[in-house]
Amino acid sequence: MLDFPNLKIVRVKTLEEIGRKTAEMIEALSPDATVAVSGGNTYRSILKVWQVVLGPVRVRLFPVDERIVPFDSPESNWGMVKQLLIDPLDWPASKRCFVESMSDDAAKGYENFLRSVFATPTPQFDLIFLGVGTDGHMASLFPGGPYLDDDKSWVLQTEGPIPPKERITLGMGVICSAQQVVIVVTGKGKRDMVQQMLKGDEALPIVRVLKHPVKKLLFLDQAAAGE
Repeated sequence: MLDFPNLKIVRVKTLEEIGRKTAEMIEALSPDATVAVSGGNTYRSILKVWQVVLGPVRVRLFPVDERIVPFDSPESNWGMVKQLLIDPLDWPASKRCFVESMSDDAAKGYENFLRSVFATPTPQFDLIFLGVGTDGHMASLFPGGPYLDDDKSWVLQTEGPIPPKERITLGMGVICSAQQVVIVVTGKGKRDMVQQMLKGDEALPIVRVLKHPVKKLLFLDQAAAGE
């Protein structure tokens, strides 16, 4: 394993334990804090824990990335966040930080929204929660994408390998400008990828975050960590 800067690895037994530990991190933030959360099955489980644990916490919540589908689609990341967290907990409208609807100009719409929130050259989120795919992608930044070297763009439109392919995502520069990045990897199916990741395989987009000096917390369950 490489000695990545500012990285702390936490091994846990269950995804529920990760949900509780990450909920505690959110609870420790101020009401004006900015938090960006990823989608996918891992975060579906985490959001269910947050719904039970978080109670009246009302930070400003943003998506890390989104598929260009209606919010009521089962493929929508933001729709999942609304359904499992911000609607059940009656999150105030001012804390639900995203575009009103998806469109062909969704990337531009989201960037304009972010510029109305952040008065800095690059957005500086308090927390960004990432997952990692079996191919090492994170957010909607995929292996081999030309945008991996783009550290200036706030929001990018990208294409995933499987439908729905059209995505929008925070750029690498935004992710690496956060106060802290939390990376969650679970499941036996990601064990080989975790080994590649911790060896610093440059083909994996997540490794670019690991090598950056941004403060990072990596949660691994036993299945993903292996021995």
